[in-house]
Amino acid sequence: MWKIQTSMSINRFDLIAIGGGPAAQKAAIQASKMGKKAAIIEKDPYLGGGCVHWGTIPSKSLQETSRFFRNLKLSNQHGLNSPQSTQLSLQELMFRASNVIEKEEDVTREQMIQNRVTTLNGWGKIIDPNRVEVTDLSGRKKIYETENILIATGSSPRRPLNENIPFEEGLVYDSDGLFSMEKVPGVIAVVGAGIIGSEYATIFSHIGVKVHLFDSQDRILGFLDHEVSDEMTRCMNAAGIQIHVSSSITNYKKLENGAGFELTTNRGEVIVVNQVLISRGRLGNVENLGLENVNIVPNDRKQIQVNHNYQTNVPNIYACGDVIGFPSLASVSMYQGTFVAKHMFGESPVPVDAEEFPIGIYTLPEIATIGPTEEALKERGVSYGVGIARFDTITRAQISGDQVGLLKILYDKTSRKVLGVHIISDKATELIALGQCVVNLKAPIEYFTEHIFNYPTMIGAYKNAANNALLREK
Repeated sequence: MWKIQTSMSINRFDLIAIGGGPAAQKAAIQASKMGKKAAIIEKDPYLGGGCVHWGTIPSKSLQETSRFFRNLKLSNQHGLNSPQSTQLSLQELMFRASNVIEKEEDVTREQMIQNRVTTLNGWGKIIDPNRVEVTDLSGRKKIYETENILIATGSSPRRPLNENIPFEEGLVYDSDGLFSMEKVPGVIAVVGAGIIGSEYATIFSHIGVKVHLFDSQDRILGFLDHEVSDEMTRCMNAAGIQIHVSSSITNYKKLENGAGFELTTNRGEVIVVNQVLISRGRLGNVENLGLENVNIVPNDRKQIQVNHNYQTNVPNIYACGDVIGFPSLASVSMYQGTFVAKHMFGESPVPVDAEEFPIGIYTLPEIATIGPTEEALKERGVSYGVGIARFDTITRAQISGDQVGLLKILYDKTSRKVLGVHIISDKATELIALGQCVVNLKAPIEYFTEHIFNYPTMIGAYKNAANNALLREK
C-alpha cells in the first residue's frame, strides 16, 4: 500500500475536490488539462474511493470470477470434462478482486502524477466558499484557499434504523462490509433486489451458494422495462435463486450454534440462512464536511441538491457523483466530473439527458439499457414500435453458449428514430455501445437493417430485432 504525499509549497488552488473517486479524479484531471491548479482530498491512504475498493471494481471482479466458475461447470457443452467442485472457497472468490484493486490503485496514482494533480491526504472540511481545511491522520490541520470546490464524497450503504437489523461481523453485512466476510456461506439471504442486491444474488448463486432474494416491491429491478425484469426473474429462478417479492424480514433470530439466523417474513415464512446481505439503498457521505458553514442542506437521503450544471446553492461549490444521487454509476460520475471542470473554467460542456445515460447492471447474465422503457413510452402517448431478438436464435450465441436473454429495440413509428435499447445477455454491457450510438445520434430503426454486420457475432441481434420490428408493422 502506497502513501500519498502531502508536501506542497503553495496553498492556493483553482479547484479543490473533496473525495478520491472517479468524479473527483476526472474533474481534477480536466482542470489540469485546462491549465488550472487542481487538488483532491482523500481521507484514506489510497486513491479510488468506493469505486475501486468496495464498489464497482471489486464487485465486477467477483462477477467475472463467478462467471468463469459457472462456465467451467458448463464446459461439457463443448465436450469437455466439467470440474468436480461445486462451490468456490473464499480465497478463490477474492483472489482476482484483490489483484485488480491493487492494480487500479497504481493506475490511479500514476494518472494523478502524470496530470500534475496534487493529492492531499486527510479529511476535507469546507470553512467557507473559498477555503478548505484538511486534517491529516496525525490530527494536524492546514487550510487551503481555492476558487472552486467540488464535493465528490460518494455514498455509503443505508442501514435502516427502524427494522432492528442485527448487523454483526461474520453474519450480517452491508455491501461495503461484504469484502470482510470470513467464509463463503452455504445459504445467504439478500435483502433488497435493486442493482447491488441483484448483482450479488447472481454472483453467489453461480459459485454454489443457495440464495434467498427479498424485496418489498412486487418485482425485482422494478425500474427496468417489464420484459427485461421478467426475463431476469426467469434467469434467477433457473440459477436456483429463490425470489421473495412483496416480502420483508420481520424478525432475525440468531441460531443457538451461532452459525446463522432463522428469518421470519411478513408472510409468515421461516427461512434458515448462514449469512445476510442488506442492500437497501445508499446515503450520501455528507457528515462533517462543513456544509453548515456554507448553508448547503442535504435532503433526507443525505444527498446534495444541484442544478443542471452541478452547482449547489453556492455558485462556486459544485457536487457530483454518488453524493447527488441518481444514477450513482461510475461512468456517469466520470462524465459529471469532467463536465464540472469545464463549466467552472469557462467552457461550454455538452449536457447529456439522464435518459441518454447507459445503465449497466452486472448480474449474471448482465443487463444494459439506454433510453425509455416501453411502459414510459405508453405513459407519454408515443406511437412506438418494438423489435425483439432472443439470443438462442443468434448463431454466435449458439457457438459460445451465451444463449440466455434478449435484445429489445424501441423506436418512434413516425420519425423512425430509435428511442431505446434494452438487453439482457452475458455480454450486455458491451453490446449496449452500438445501441447507445444509434440512440444518441438519433438514427432510424432502418440503420440496423440496411448496414452490414460481421457474421457470426452477438451484435447481429440488433439486425434480428430490427427485422422483427419491421415485420410487426406489416
